[in-house]
Amino acid sequence: MIKEKIYKAKFIVKDSKNILKDSCLIINGNIIGGTLDFDDLSEDQKKKLNDLGDVIVAPGLVNAHSHVALNSVKGLGYGRANALYDIMWGIEPSLEFEDVYKLSQLGILDALKSGTTSINDHYFFSEAVVTACQDTGIRGFIGHTVMTEDGPWVGEKEIYHAKELINNRNSYSDIIHPIIAPHATDTVDPKTLIELKEFADLNNVPIHIHLSQTQREFDFTKKNFGRSPIKHAKKIGLLDENLIAAHCNVIEEGDLEILAESNVYPIFCPTTHGVGGKLLDTNKLSSLNSQWGIGTDCPGGNDDFDMLEEMRMALVLNNSAGGETTVSPKEIFNTATSENIKRLTKNQYTGTLNKGELADFIAIDINNERMQPLFDVVNNLVMSATSSQVRYVFINGEEIIGNFNFSKIDSEKILNEGIEIIDKLFNKSGFKQKIEDGEFL
Repeated sequence: MIKEKIYKAKFIVKDSKNILKDSCLIINGNIIGGTLDFDDLSEDQKKKLNDLGDVIVAPGLVNAHSHVALNSVKGLGYGRANALYDIMWGIEPSLEFEDVYKLSQLGILDALKSGTTSINDHYFFSEAVVTACQDTGIRGFIGHTVMTEDGPWVGEKEIYHAKELINNRNSYSDIIHPIIAPHATDTVDPKTLIELKEFADLNNVPIHIHLSQTQREFDFTKKNFGRSPIKHAKKIGLLDENLIAAHCNVIEEGDLEILAESNVYPIFCPTTHGVGGKLLDTNKLSSLNSQWGIGTDCPGGNDDFDMLEEMRMALVLNNSAGGETTVSPKEIFNTATSENIKRLTKNQYTGTLNKGELADFIAIDINNERMQPLFDVVNNLVMSATSSQVRYVFINGEEIIGNFNFSKIDSEKILNEGIEIIDKLFNKSGFKQKIEDGEFL
């Protein structure tokens, strides 16, 4: 028998446009059962009531592009164009399964604390990331990074791991959603990109790729294929509505039009793009009626996994261009919740608190100087809330954070083990000496 849980809140944001006051959210197992006014509850339901207090209950935030294990390079990139190649790739050959597991847990803690309930993560040792998601309770759309050349982990073995992740999906908990994750157009040969595309289509899963993210990638495809990365991806048949394409910020004329025509989902990583000085042109995409998503990316570009920050940054950077393609807090909130999860689940879910949706939601405390005065609930969620106001996090109907603290996770243990792993990793890779020599100052 499915257990019913009922949560009362001052405000319930069903979606960016529908907000209830002094109402209750009903959870049946891991699914939203609906909403009711408090006065409409039966006496039996009132006995089961959990009063969350003066909070805004809202859909959980969805990070559409992350590498949670890469918190190991925090503070070393500073938006440098070579951070991927010199720093990340310099450390990653020293990785082992246990390293990725413990580093992923550490990154996930940061994500959870800022109200993120789902991550779309792209990394090596993907089974370790899966285990970290299952052990912390975050919903994970996990892809095994595939490279065939010019990277720290390349070859047929990585293709095998990517496919096995999909083949084993029924063995994971229902918060794990394996996807296909080729790295980029300069690190995966066309034959393998086509092979992975066909495999993803056969298994009805999305593809998550870095596309046109660096000048090096752009120059590589121009030299070897005579086209930009986006035009090359179109030529080999990679572009469609099932492609989640991170970055798309090093481009030439006609590239964004191709993305719009193909209904690709480009991911804006505001802090990474802003610090690096090269933005995804979200204004141009909006003018083409192309929906774009939001993700944090990772340290080396952005030094946290805070989607509350990224929503604000996305709004500010987009609107700084002016014109007719400015976006409102409500539109940004809709992107970070509904649009992101719709693409990840291929429209199976809508990222709202409507009946039948996944029971992934957060509660933001409003009795504080940060959230008051409160005239527009969604505006304050986007423009005012920080991780300090995240009072509750529920994923798949389970409480992950309760009254500001992790409910079942031993965060101190994860933190200490993560620091130990980073120290070991940096000794092994030689980066500890580089840091001590002041190479990154």
